[in-house]
Amino acid sequence: MHIKRFHRLGCAAAVLAAAASLAVAQTQTNIHRDAATRNVGNDPFMLQYARAFYCNLADDNNQIVIASRGWNNTTGTGANAQYRIPMTQIFDDVWFVGNHYVGQYLIKTPDGLVQVDAANNANEVATFNYPAMQALGLSAAFPLKAVLLTHGHGDHDGGANWLKTNVGTEIFLGSADAAGKAYAPTAIDSTDLSMRQMSVGGKNFWILPTPGHTNGSTSSVVEVQDHGKTVRVLTNGGQSMTNSIPAVANYLDSIERTYAMVKALKVEGVMTPHIYWDGEGQKMREILASGRTNPSQHVYGHESVVRQMVIARECSAAWLTRLDATLALPVWRYNTVEFVGGAPTPTKVTAKVKNGWGPLVKQKVKFSVEETGASCTATTDAYGVASCDVRPLRPHKDRITARFEGAETADFVDLPAEATALVCSNGNCKPQ
Repeated sequence: MHIKRFHRLGCAAAVLAAAASLAVAQTQTNIHRDAATRNVGNDPFMLQYARAFYCNLADDNNQIVIASRGWNNTTGTGANAQYRIPMTQIFDDVWFVGNHYVGQYLIKTPDGLVQVDAANNANEVATFNYPAMQALGLSAAFPLKAVLLTHGHGDHDGGANWLKTNVGTEIFLGSADAAGKAYAPTAIDSTDLSMRQMSVGGKNFWILPTPGHTNGSTSSVVEVQDHGKTVRVLTNGGQSMTNSIPAVANYLDSIERTYAMVKALKVEGVMTPHIYWDGEGQKMREILASGRTNPSQHVYGHESVVRQMVIARECSAAWLTRLDATLALPVWRYNTVEFVGGAPTPTKVTAKVKNGWGPLVKQKVKFSVEETGASCTATTDAYGVASCDVRPLRPHKDRITARFEGAETADFVDLPAEATALVCSNGNCKPQ
């Protein structure tokens, strides 16, 4: 399904209108705030973190972000030393170094190390990151091969010049943030908004320029190992929004494109530098208390990462429509498909499509059999239920996918959804 993107705005009249509109409640803003909440589903963790932080401005709740900045301990000393996190392994080949406000990710490759972001300042990198690299085997034969910066703010690139000078590593940064940087970064073209693969220190990343937080913000996906399994993980290029209508419009567009990247690459995990934003700090505390789980805590699951992006989109739309009350943006709705009874049987192939607003009515669902290629399409009833006859089906051998392709109206973008399950025996079905 093609998703219409909201593109750049910005004129003096719009800015003046936005300033006047802030004094009154915005119907569009409340619609999108409500949509962000409905898209959470029944996930209290996502409500507490992703929903609260992405919507902090639209909710008039920026205090939660301001409070989190107080955790930015860069020395490991003083009253706030408690917010410093010991070097923590989060995947087989990834370690976190930082505090409960912001941190960096060290990725171990066969040939050396790659680090995502570069800390607040030179002293922090020298005190914490460099010893962490040494603990992971840093040497002339096993160097820090590259640093990938999410953007050019000081709490993300403050230690980059120290690393360039003392370790001699290559540093990558979006070109729109690169001007005047003393560490002379290798520029990633911020004007090319397409997703593309790029080698960073010999490690393959999918790169996506995502302007909005800064003009040069860059998001990425990288493959890591989790208990021997390859998992694709998202790093968001920048979380918070400004009061600039053009910048927030860019941010919204970037979130929509990040959603498309997450869907296309089947991303399952998250590594956010600001770990308080989506609850990674809580997951870090769990690892420190009781060790890594299998799958690891930072493997959210593909649908959870998708849902997080949809929440972020709605929070972005809520803030943009508050800044510019003339806008009317369609609501994105996260949908689910569930087989009725938990799994299909040889005589019953039925699925329900629903979202936070209720069942989807009069929508087409395609059922297809992976092993044979057989398929049929049915329309949902008043309860969001569709049934199809794709017999014969072999219990415990055939796998069926029920897919809703998505739909658009002037008010809603209903996002695609699907479910796959193994055909079970009549009377012997368990949820897949």
